[in-house]
Amino acid sequence: MIRTAGLGAAAAVLIWAGAAEAQIKIGFHAPQSGPASADGKSATIGAEIAIDWINQAGGVLGQKLELVPYDDQNKPDQAVPIANKLIGQDKVTVAVSGSYSAPTRAAAGVFQAAGIPYVAAYAVHPDITKSGRFAFRTVILGPPQGKGAAKFIADRFGKARVSMLTMNNDFGSSIADGFKETAPKLGLQIVKEYTFGLGERQFGPIVASVKNDNPDVIYAIGYYFVAGPLVAQLRAAGLKQPIVGAQAFDSMQFIDIAKDAAEGVFVVGGMDRFRNHPDLERFKAEFKQRAGYEMEAVAANSYSAVRLVGDALTRAGSTDPAKLRDALAATKNFPLLTGNLAFFNAIGELYEPLEVTVVKNGNFYGAAVIDDPTILTPPAD
Repeated sequence: MIRTAGLGAAAAVLIWAGAAEAQIKIGFHAPQSGPASADGKSATIGAEIAIDWINQAGGVLGQKLELVPYDDQNKPDQAVPIANKLIGQDKVTVAVSGSYSAPTRAAAGVFQAAGIPYVAAYAVHPDITKSGRFAFRTVILGPPQGKGAAKFIADRFGKARVSMLTMNNDFGSSIADGFKETAPKLGLQIVKEYTFGLGERQFGPIVASVKNDNPDVIYAIGYYFVAGPLVAQLRAAGLKQPIVGAQAFDSMQFIDIAKDAAEGVFVVGGMDRFRNHPDLERFKAEFKQRAGYEMEAVAANSYSAVRLVGDALTRAGSTDPAKLRDALAATKNFPLLTGNLAFFNAIGELYEPLEVTVVKNGNFYGAAVIDDPTILTPPAD
């Protein structure tokens, strides 16, 4: 009897220890290789910092969080098997995309079918949340960003003539759609729209044509590694017009590539590196220590997405995916590093003010805030 009791006590100790070491798994995918790998690295570091800080503070629901990361190479055909692996093999409770729109859009349907909550940290294409009620986004989606850009240009520069330069992918087209819908309503004239690819770095013909257009403002939508050469070549050709860029201009590497040409460039959907947030200065320092370079906005987005997931798990009081989904949907006034998430609508799109930054002395500073429901309210279906 004594021996049996002893075995029972030992088993109880082992059970207790196992519970203490239990992990809540959060799936994560980002482009760790290929042309988008710099953003993928930054996004992953941001997510890892969030996990570490949550765990240092005691975890969630008495358990530690575990990040399960994969490299999607910025390819939809990689994101789908990764999503299936995270669900079937890794048994994640929730997943976060630290990737661009195309792979995020591809993975969203897989997580929806499995009933696993999925949060897009910075991908902007509208179809991501249209996959179903388990998808959420912690950045303003593409068309409202484009509408916000039109409002900013009209407010700052009046009834301007605008040359558009648009990257021909999900990111570019979704933001361009919003801009083209709203610009004429605000008195802006789109002189001409030019498109370019992800791999382009030489823009001679486009630059020459824009110079011939002689617009009042140049509005460009592209990733930082394309935006850098584009802006540098526009300025080298003598174009002195204001340049307004889209969200993905927001990278310290854009400034590194464009150098002096980056000075004065506006970024709609950018991140003020000096905004008031209790975690921002600490995060900037921690990110630089881990990455070896200054904080990137995609890192702040991914950090915020993981923080939101941790908060929602606490509010749900459970790791049940359906309860977690409901807790995410009920989020109100959550302080992201990049802005204040006011609420999610019925399809998981957030409402938050849209920040505009400007490059000054090699950094991004706040230039304006757009908080207009007629411009920024996301569609509910």
